Amino acid sequence: MLVEHEAPRQRVRIAWLELSCLPCGEVAGYIEDDRIVRPVYPGGIVLERGKPRCGRCNALLFGGQRGVAISRSDIG
Repeated sequence: MLVEHEAPRQRVRIAWLELSCLPCGEVAGYIEDDRIVRPVYPGGIVLERGKPRCGRCNALLFGGQRGVAISRSDIG
C-alpha cells in the first residue's frame, strides 16, 4: 500500500481595514488585502474617483480598526 503525504496547507490570512463614516458613525465596509473593497451591506460604499465614500450620506470614509483574519467571517 502506497501512502502519499500531503504538505500541510497554509491557512489563508486576510489583512483587513475597517472603513467608517465619521458623520454617520457607521461601519460601511472593509478593505481586504489592500486591494478588495467589501461593503457591509449592498451600496454601503461608493467609489468616487477612486476614493471610498459612504453610500448613506456620501461623506468620506476613514480607516478604523485593522487586523488579520483566517476567514471572511472573522473580519471585524
